[in-house]
Amino acid sequence: MTSSDNVINNDMPVGDLPPADDADSSEVPFGETETPLLVVPRAMIAVERLAAHPANVRRDLDLSPEFVDSIAVNGVLVALRITPDGDGFRVIDGGRRLAAALKAGVTEVPYDMVSERAGDEAGQYLDMINMNRHRNPLTPLEEAGALFAAREAGATKTRLRKAAGLTSATVNGALAAPRLSDETRATVEGLGEQLSLDELAVLAEFDGDPDAIARLTVAASCGILEHEAELLRQARAEHAEHERIRGELEGGGFAITQILPANGQYLTVLCQDGDDLTPDSHAACPGRGVLFRSYDPLTPVHYCTSPDQYGHTFRHSDQSRPAAADGTAGTPVPDGGTPDPADTDPGRRLVIQGNREWKAAAEVRRRWLATQLFGRRTAPREAAQFVARQLLMMPDPLRSGLDAAHSMVSFSEITGRGDRDWLEICDTAPAGRLPLVMLGPIAAAYEHAMTDGEGRNTWRTDRYSPCPRTEAAGYLRFLASIGYQLSGIEQAVADLTAYTGEAPAGDPITGGPDQPGPEGPDEGPGDGPEGPGDGPEGPGNGPDQRGADPAVTDGPDTGDGDLLGDSADPGDFPAGGQAAA
Repeated sequence: MTSSDNVINNDMPVGDLPPADDADSSEVPFGETETPLLVVPRAMIAVERLAAHPANVRRDLDLSPEFVDSIAVNGVLVALRITPDGDGFRVIDGGRRLAAALKAGVTEVPYDMVSERAGDEAGQYLDMINMNRHRNPLTPLEEAGALFAAREAGATKTRLRKAAGLTSATVNGALAAPRLSDETRATVEGLGEQLSLDELAVLAEFDGDPDAIARLTVAASCGILEHEAELLRQARAEHAEHERIRGELEGGGFAITQILPANGQYLTVLCQDGDDLTPDSHAACPGRGVLFRSYDPLTPVHYCTSPDQYGHTFRHSDQSRPAAADGTAGTPVPDGGTPDPADTDPGRRLVIQGNREWKAAAEVRRRWLATQLFGRRTAPREAAQFVARQLLMMPDPLRSGLDAAHSMVSFSEITGRGDRDWLEICDTAPAGRLPLVMLGPIAAAYEHAMTDGEGRNTWRTDRYSPCPRTEAAGYLRFLASIGYQLSGIEQAVADLTAYTGEAPAGDPITGGPDQPGPEGPDEGPGDGPEGPGDGPEGPGNGPDQRGADPAVTDGPDTGDGDLLGDSADPGDFPAGGQAAA
């Protein structure tokens, strides 16, 4: 049957359809029939016979790539409402579907013929109102439910992905969303705005952790859900690793405490028979014990519960035993409850928080580059100008990294392809996509300079980074202009302001290259505020000399800031993941 046949047959009144049979219906029980139902083919019409309404009230057709792709894969599913118009037909409702069909190369579309509107201009406009006023699209939760039901009915994930125009990751997340607990579903339904399928997938990942769900819903309202989710993922991984380390130590007979015991001493100030004590050489001592610093739950800090009892001495001759409060020499200082000084140092805690958030932001940003930017068919209009300016100015990240950017691992990670694949694309890509190809090495050079090695200091105002803050600000502002949602720490860099986190306003970030902070790891055993060195009362006369906290003696600062270990205090590890600072 041709398209023109469909047009003619569609005008046939229902009463003119041929009768099914002359059988005596009185002998057929009610609700049953002896004859098969008549199946009428769907009426289709060639798109070249249709004309969009010359005064369509819908000004923005919004022909998004996703919508056009859906039409290309599935065809037009909802019939167009048309009426005769000269030698052809005018579209009353469905102008957007017609435009998408033309763009997608679809040759036929379904239609409903309304002949009585041929000369009724007013009626055509009223139809536009009535056909659209009461349409109520599925919510993302309902859409996820439909995908889940289709999967249960036998549809493959490939079919779901192609039919719905979704990525594999979105489909997987959508299939998990219908399994949300009643509590999480109620939280989602109570939000002022609908979450997307991707956002629902994130909630499904943390379902069962009320604290995480609460944090994520707040973050979603601010547009930074992915950033908050990444922090939670890092906290979960950190907590799991902490428990593994703790279990191994407990199995090895170590006492594990939150604070240094009353008579305990850090191994950093002890020796045995003239040799400095180390965790390995102290492993057989009955007094072996460890604690975890509140801001680094992945690094055990070793101590001895009773150095005198087990024959340990101080490393320096003038460090026999600290004086007690009454001045009696050789009496231990009973202050084992002294907290980790870093717990009360807002500057140090800010550095820890910033390092963690900068790392999380880098993970989210790179995923966005790979999935949202370099997966596009055409470059955003801002890309060509940004690329041109970068090549003309050659800022530090490009001078140091552009020549090798195409061979970096990050290049293929953030662009989704290797350099050879991009070279082949250059030969066939339309002009509109070429700025995106040129942007790849530039983005890889920036990401390397901002996140690897000393680049992890980029967010700080007091440390060197191969990507100066001003250059990082320009790069982040460009990404924001093309749709990337900056996190709080990225926004601070983009604004060229100091990141303050949750620390008091104006509190400086401690630990510069030439001026380490009070808990900076550049301090030696004799340089800390409570260390056994040259304090204000002279050598060996400080108020508490049971050994410097190894927080100040565990090696030079490389700028990485304990990226995996920068966490909240011990005890802040909920079952579903540690709360981020």
